[in-house]
Amino acid sequence: MSAELEGQLERLERRILELEGRDEVQSMHAAFVRAVADRRFDDLVDYFADDAVIDMRAHGPRAGRDAIAEHFQHMADVPLEGASYVLSSPVVTVAGDRATGLWTWHRFYSSAVVGGREVTVWGVWDEGRYDCEYTRIDGRWRFSRMRFRIVRPIPDPDGEPSE
Repeated sequence: MSAELEGQLERLERRILELEGRDEVQSMHAAFVRAVADRRFDDLVDYFADDAVIDMRAHGPRAGRDAIAEHFQHMADVPLEGASYVLSSPVVTVAGDRATGLWTWHRFYSSAVVGGREVTVWGVWDEGRYDCEYTRIDGRWRFSRMRFRIVRPIPDPDGEPSE
């Protein structure tokens, strides 16, 4: 086999691995949001590396799986009925066993408290941003860092994800 053909094959293999990695990261992140929407909070810590760090809105950074599990347990204790989620616009970059991703997230409500009582509503929503880093461990992608902020209609105090 010629050196030129070998080089072409190596470049193709790198591109295929990058595309497969990007698809795997996107699928993993979507499955995570599906678990949140289904309120399967006990499953969420399994999406994170042992030394992962999350920074979710005003809750402050949490490091390690135990602290992350505690954060999600708090979410389980706060009832939120009638909400659904859309995860979109992924910008995922893969380099070997590491990746980064920026995502747009929307939460839509089918009910809200108005005048002290819960009513069915149309059009109540939030928009948020995930700014994440991922690592592949034993062939499986996991979050190594997750930062999440609401950006619309009322942004969290520090607003947009870091660049």
